Amino acid sequence: MNLRHSIATSLQSHRALAIVLALFLALGVTYSIATPIFEAGDEVWHYPFVQHLATGHGLPIQDPNVETLWEQEGGQPPLYYALSALATCWIDTRDLPERLWRNPHARIGIPLDFGNKNLIVHTSAENFPWRSTTLAVHLIRLFSILLSTITVALTYLFALEIRSDKTLAACAAAIVAFNPMFLFISASVNNDNLATMLATLSLLLLARLIRRGATTRRFVALGIVVGLGALTKVSLLGLLIVAAVVFAYLLWREKKYGDTETRRHGEAHLVTLSLRHLVTLLKPMVLCAGIVVAIAFWWYVRNWMLYGDFSAFNVWVQIAGGRPTPVTLASLLDEFQGFRISFWGNFGGVNLIAPEWVYLALDAFTALAAIGLLVGLARRVLPRLLALPTLWLALILILLVRWTLLTMASQGRLIFPAIAAVAVLLAYGLAQFQVSGFKFQVSSFGFLLLPFVFLLFTFAVLAPFTIIAPAYAFPARVDVTRVPNPTHITFDHQAELVGYALPQKSVKPGDALPLTIYWRARERLGEDFSVYLRLFDGNGTVVGRWEAFPGGGLYPTRVWQPGEVIEDQYRVPVALDASAPSAGRIEVGLFRRVPLEALTARDPQGNLVTPTIARFKIVGAAPRVEPTVNFEFADRIALVHYDVQESTHPGGWLTVPMYWRALAPITEDYIVFLHLVDREGTLVAQLDEQPRGGAYPTSFWETGEIVRDAHILEIPSDLNACEYSLYGGLYRASDGTRLPLKSGGDRVYLAKVCLSAN
Repeated sequence: MNLRHSIATSLQSHRALAIVLALFLALGVTYSIATPIFEAGDEVWHYPFVQHLATGHGLPIQDPNVETLWEQEGGQPPLYYALSALATCWIDTRDLPERLWRNPHARIGIPLDFGNKNLIVHTSAENFPWRSTTLAVHLIRLFSILLSTITVALTYLFALEIRSDKTLAACAAAIVAFNPMFLFISASVNNDNLATMLATLSLLLLARLIRRGATTRRFVALGIVVGLGALTKVSLLGLLIVAAVVFAYLLWREKKYGDTETRRHGEAHLVTLSLRHLVTLLKPMVLCAGIVVAIAFWWYVRNWMLYGDFSAFNVWVQIAGGRPTPVTLASLLDEFQGFRISFWGNFGGVNLIAPEWVYLALDAFTALAAIGLLVGLARRVLPRLLALPTLWLALILILLVRWTLLTMASQGRLIFPAIAAVAVLLAYGLAQFQVSGFKFQVSSFGFLLLPFVFLLFTFAVLAPFTIIAPAYAFPARVDVTRVPNPTHITFDHQAELVGYALPQKSVKPGDALPLTIYWRARERLGEDFSVYLRLFDGNGTVVGRWEAFPGGGLYPTRVWQPGEVIEDQYRVPVALDASAPSAGRIEVGLFRRVPLEALTARDPQGNLVTPTIARFKIVGAAPRVEPTVNFEFADRIALVHYDVQESTHPGGWLTVPMYWRALAPITEDYIVFLHLVDREGTLVAQLDEQPRGGAYPTSFWETGEIVRDAHILEIPSDLNACEYSLYGGLYRASDGTRLPLKSGGDRVYLAKVCLSAN
């Protein structure tokens, strides 16, 4: 009864914290449900480590030459994994290999690509009620959420220790709780969750040593927590440096103020009393260090004995892969863009992000907080104890830079062990901006701090529903009668390309072409075929390609149900150097990856075909030309400018750049002709070809568009050296009928050509 009353009293006294914790728990569970198993961070490697321990196999020994399910994560200190294994060892997880059905086309770390977001193929085995591996993963996620809930509460207490201001402390706790990336990692199997909690608790204990006095009990508690931290994540060894600085400060303070006190007893006792005080303080410090060694030393000795490196970084880098190129200042600055995004919210396989303006807004608040801290420092209004979170954050950043020099690891979430320090500094920095006399402000620092918390909360609430869950939604099933543009191309008589939709029929180089494909299984498929899409420009060059499991990577052919029609959406990027303007074509097919071969495509009559399903327009920049003529053909096309080489010789070439303007919608393809005739009107040379050598037929032209179209006419070598006339015009490709000129006739006189002897 007393305990219940005590808890109720505490919650009443710290109501804002209670609200933040309740919201965090609700959001954490939401993120856990919205994110399919093994799609969070490195969960796909963290959990197999847990399962290895839970099934009684002991600590793994890392070998770069041996492929394992846990890969480099098997070299992590084991405390988090051991606790998770203890919580789930009673669950039968023999289905783990089936749950680790990899998507070979996953676009990891590429957030702007469409589709292929999933690392893993997900099936009904993951549906609620959970069982086997799915149940174990969700239980560990819940354990992680509880650890992070404690982190949020500890952040509040840490902020209170710096200054007794409940509103400011609640804002610091909210900054941690509503960081969407922190929520995402908290709702996953990841040792960062325990590491962050222990690091935050260490900061709180160090702050209490400074503010409330150095007692043996506090030193023992600190030793236990730091020791457990060192047994959770190697970066938490940095806490030893922070503790050493705090210990040095305590000794200095004891020496300074201890000497002042002893003066009351006379100078003869000064040295004796000071030494006694220092020795009294040193004993618990040594005890604290001894506890850390007793708890964690064995793990680092094991690393040294196995790998010749107490941290095991050497074998870690060999497994994870080192940097392909040396680090430069420019490359670090480039990676900082990803660092800032992944601190606030880069979900999935580092491939799901919010709109850029969200991060820019968060950047603005962060910059203002930094300015506020500098202003507060200059005005000497900041608590001196802010030096503690500043020191810890600086150390974590240094450790991250060192790790980044070894491997590609510049993710903002890696500084989460210092997230409480970040939150406290942000809160104090933004609190420096005040508007005196603002009638409706909640507190003296509500001008910027509270809007920042609200922005984070809004981002945190929307992310699971607008960013995470949609990325893993299964493709829609449709009725075959509603499929547009029927094609009915079959592949090895197993799968059928029923039809397609092309929402937009033009695209610029560097942009992406949206495309929807409709598939149907004619029978149950026993293989995982991959989809390939190829975009060709008017010259037949591949300018866009995409490969994926159907359903954007989420619905492999092996799980297709015979007869069902699925809607498969894509956005295929077009190369910047694609020929433009030109008429492109889309080729779609299926292939098996091992051995690498495309499936045979057949039309509805059973004939072998190239599976080209549609054509599209690649838009080019409008040519800069000043119209000099206006020859209109059939009120459809006008020749507005041209140029002709005035003289040449037999056996040479005549280059004729022509500029056409589309006067109205054109639904058919026209052929350009050039005729070279002698004085008697006899045709001596001619050229017939579609505009731009067939790369850009007139049926793709848009009203008002100007097209540059260069033609090269070969001059026969047996012509006499004299004057000839060059004519040009257009005719229909379908029946050869020439287009009449508005001014009369069906061809335009272009130029007099004077041939000279060789």
